[in-house]
Amino acid sequence: MKTALIIIDVQNVLVKTGFQSEKMLEKISFLQEEARKRKIEIIYIQHIEHSVDTASEDWQLSPLLNRKSDERVFQKNYNSIFKETGLKEYLDEQDIGRLVLCGMQTEYCVDTSVKVGFEFAYKLVIPEGAFTTVDGEDTSAESINHFYQKIWDGRFADVLDYKNIFN
Repeated sequence: MKTALIIIDVQNVLVKTGFQSEKMLEKISFLQEEARKRKIEIIYIQHIEHSVDTASEDWQLSPLLNRKSDERVFQKNYNSIFKETGLKEYLDEQDIGRLVLCGMQTEYCVDTSVKVGFEFAYKLVIPEGAFTTVDGEDTSAESINHFYQKIWDGRFADVLDYKNIFN
């Protein structure tokens, strides 16, 4: 079974306002380097919001990701990385069954994608600390640890130290 590193919605507007975005980006950068060394495919997901100008610089993938031109980008209009994106079909064609997920926003697109990926029977791996979000009206961005510890780990995915993901 092949593995893919999937980086969700790390877009300029979210990076600017995200809780400890720099720390998340450091971990993602490490994961990218390790994936490239091991010839593991890296896939980027870009959220396209209907109500905003998604061609604007704010909605572009962050240049801090250092994406290579041959690394795929799938665009989405919903919280799930799978809904109407062609991603599932592509993963199945490539025999990719293990997904390492990281990115933004924890309680929306990431959480939804974890649960849908679980329903599709993918082996999901969550690198601890490689996610973030922004403060919302109802929740603090600091509450993201709740997802790792109480919701995902052992139920929907394996939460692992980011340095040990590809070992």
